[in-house]
Amino acid sequence: MSDAVIQAGDIAKTYRTGEVSLKVLESLNLSIDAGEFVSIQGESGCGKTTLLNVLAGIESPDSGYVKWGGQSISTLGRNELARRRGAFLGIVFQSYYLVPEIDTLQNVLMSRRIVNGGLSTEDVEDAKTLLGKVGLGDRCHQLPGTLSGGEKQRVAIARALLTNPKLVLADEPTGNLDEATGEVVMDLLQGLCGETQTALVLVTHNPDHASRANRKLTLSHGQIH
Repeated sequence: MSDAVIQAGDIAKTYRTGEVSLKVLESLNLSIDAGEFVSIQGESGCGKTTLLNVLAGIESPDSGYVKWGGQSISTLGRNELARRRGAFLGIVFQSYYLVPEIDTLQNVLMSRRIVNGGLSTEDVEDAKTLLGKVGLGDRCHQLPGTLSGGEKQRVAIARALLTNPKLVLADEPTGNLDEATGEVVMDLLQGLCGETQTALVLVTHNPDHASRANRKLTLSHGQIH
């Protein structure tokens, strides 16, 4: 029996604008095991973010398949796909994507609110615990606008992990941060995923961050090497 938490097979993706076609992914295959830390590097514009979007079910491939926990996601309806995505994986973006009008705690709770359709006292306590683990236990009621870039990314990490996902997809999570802050964020992301045996796929231009992974991959000419 496979230990793969996510599998992608024969993935192809082409973007078309008028008569211009740009082939981004071609016959791409990737399998990530439970608890594995995989980094993906590649030149800008090579399709790394597209690959993460396909793995997350945000974009559909032109051909090929994606399986979460052995189940193909291609047959899922839009609402069911969104529900399962929220429960199965967390995403950490370069630009944080926090809601500016609500406080830090409520931003973290959004992930579980989406999955469960509501919140319990336990959800709130879990969110506070995670904020404590990322060093923001005393910032629960501050708005995102009062936080530094590194603090915002720590909130985003807590949000991604609150649903106890099997997989975290991190797209250049330190891209907007200075070197020292980026190291802190990477320590937290890697440490918390390791603590919970959550698989982590990291897209990065930083070779030092990529070298932290159990498996270092490169995306070029539409394929993983």
